[in-house]
Amino acid sequence: MITVYSSFKSSRLEYILNFIFQDLLEIEFKWTQDSKNLDGVILNYSDQILPCQNYQIQPSGFLVDGNWDFKKYIFLENKSNYFFPLEKGDHHFDILSSIFFIISRMEEYHTKDYDEHQRFNSGNSTLVKLNLEHNPIVDQWCFSLLSQLNAKFNVELTSPRKFHQYATFDIDNAYAFKYKSFPRSLGSFFKDLMSFRFYKLNQRLEFLLGKIKDPYDNYDYILKFLKTNQLKSIFFFLLGDYSKMDKNIEHNNPYLINLIHSISKNHLTGIHPSYMSFNNLETLKMEISRLNKITSKTSISRFHYLKFNLPKSYQILLKAGIKQDYSMGFSDRIGFRAGTCTPFYFYDLENEFKTDLKIFPFAYMDGVLNDKLKFTPEHSSKLISKIKHQVRKVNGSFNAVWHNESLSNQDRWKGWRSVFETTWLD
Repeated sequence: MITVYSSFKSSRLEYILNFIFQDLLEIEFKWTQDSKNLDGVILNYSDQILPCQNYQIQPSGFLVDGNWDFKKYIFLENKSNYFFPLEKGDHHFDILSSIFFIISRMEEYHTKDYDEHQRFNSGNSTLVKLNLEHNPIVDQWCFSLLSQLNAKFNVELTSPRKFHQYATFDIDNAYAFKYKSFPRSLGSFFKDLMSFRFYKLNQRLEFLLGKIKDPYDNYDYILKFLKTNQLKSIFFFLLGDYSKMDKNIEHNNPYLINLIHSISKNHLTGIHPSYMSFNNLETLKMEISRLNKITSKTSISRFHYLKFNLPKSYQILLKAGIKQDYSMGFSDRIGFRAGTCTPFYFYDLENEFKTDLKIFPFAYMDGVLNDKLKFTPEHSSKLISKIKHQVRKVNGSFNAVWHNESLSNQDRWKGWRSVFETTWLD
């Protein structure tokens, strides 16, 4: 049992203590403001000198509700002590404030520097600026703290949590050619022609002649791989109306409905809120209702194009009945956007309270490796292996984003099935 003593109470402090000890380390703890009845392993989060043995971390003041001034606590030029440094006490930085700053995503609030899709610009991330995004640094900090508590009190507290992984798939466009209307197919043909995408024209011709299957129809392969290797998985379906950025077949197409029915028998399914649903509660509710009519009621989501911003997008998810979101990751690089491989609850900084929306971070996305970073399959496999190794070291949760399209093993995706397979079998 760990006893945390603090001289003040706040929603932020309660939230971060629960995250560190309950959610991440999975160790029993209690939090008290009574300094007279302390025993066992005592973490002293105060400026007070306690009469008993304790491990002291001096509060920076950042965990007082309403404090937004994080810039004065972070030093990008000091590579050894960059977050909330302390000169006194047993810990060289305020680990509680540091973790709160990172997982609350405070730096994503009130920004005006969005990318072309109105998303947070990852170049503004403190973790990216410090080249820390490839490590689950929050988890590493927590296990280091546990080790230092053990050393201070000559005990052997251990975390019981175990490594696990789950594959997730975004079904942006269920089929490349099948089940699309003639006008839409004709328009796509001329678009490919005008863009000199001759490989696509050749694919379309071979499909029409019955020489190849639809290049996006890789579900038999995916489902067989998941079953053979007993992998947990989630499939996110885009059911928004057709638009420039939302190009799935019609939500009421019987073949799409049958596909969702088939997959939902053995795998979790969630909504993939469309590009056009961005911060629009009514559109989001409509898309969720479309999925609910096909399968059991969903409470899981991941935004299409990872197009969301804080806090409004998460607030809207809650209003729409979503309880779990899997969008927390980078759209242009790999690594941990919130510095952790542990799921955490969205803390609404505007209203200063912990919500019921649980955020599941992912480590990388297939399209980022291939399309954004232009990495080869071989190089990608090595990078993924390194990140996964870091997650294993903290017994964390490894999650990645794939698409049915990228597992075709054709054209620009040739060789990427091996990346997918080594991701989960490494």
